[in-house]
Amino acid sequence: MITAAPVLFAILVGLVVLILFLEKQPALSKVFHYLPAAFWCYFVPMVLSSLGFLPEHSGVYNFLTTYVLSACLLLLLLSINLPGIFRLGPMALGAMIVGALGIAVGAVIAYGLFAPWLPAETWKGVGALSASWIGGSANMLAVKEALQTTEAVFAPMVIVDTVITYSWMGILVALASQQDAWDRWVGADRSTIDDVVQRLQRHSEFRVPSSDSKPETRNSKLETPSAWHAVWLMSGGMALGWLCLKGGALLPKTQTLSASGWAFLLVTGLGIVLSLTPAARLEKYGASRWGYFCLYLLLAAMGSKAR
Repeated sequence: MITAAPVLFAILVGLVVLILFLEKQPALSKVFHYLPAAFWCYFVPMVLSSLGFLPEHSGVYNFLTTYVLSACLLLLLLSINLPGIFRLGPMALGAMIVGALGIAVGAVIAYGLFAPWLPAETWKGVGALSASWIGGSANMLAVKEALQTTEAVFAPMVIVDTVITYSWMGILVALASQQDAWDRWVGADRSTIDDVVQRLQRHSEFRVPSSDSKPETRNSKLETPSAWHAVWLMSGGMALGWLCLKGGALLPKTQTLSASGWAFLLVTGLGIVLSLTPAARLEKYGASRWGYFCLYLLLAAMGSKAR
């Protein structure tokens, strides 16, 4: 069994790099279409841990799920465009709010129905799962750590997240060709949705210009991502995360809000605030790209603990 921290860290990084490399291979496109890289980053270390190659407990895992998670959230939040989102109008914003509330309320109802047959702490896993369907994998990991969800509870949620999400997506893709016929049958008016889609495309293509510059596309003036960019972006994110952890330790604790829970709320708030400042320009150095790399590394660490 590998227990040396530097070697274990190198193995996790190597596994993530290998999986991301395989994802880009045309011969494996169908495999990764139905079982994405995020799934394999969790599943492969879990298998290696179950076979005894990787330890179930390590300080490396604790470091990754605390400080690297903070960096992940900050780097991913830097690229959001809140002004652009608000300009989408009440229809689009209302749909997002209704969707998020529907998932949250549905999770509570579903858990209430099946709670008598479930382990006591399953509600934490359901909370993490609903967080994934509202805000993605990074949100799922943040809620998982905030609620201090055990790996025994969390591991099945990763499987459910992958199977349900991609099965439903496959059904929608298969039925996409029937959309026009369905709209005619139910008398649906798609003009508002089409308008929102067009505005989303425009906001994804152009950054919000500064007062003294011309609008520039998101892909213009991008630096070639390098290991040096990763070092200072991730180091800066972890440093800010450390400060948020210190702040979270000073706030009152509840059953659902531990010190780490407060810390991740502070990290999220800080990331949103920074996205409204010139710090958002760090995206040209690959902030979100390295944020996703942090996310996959976190999944690998959590998979290693899910024996």
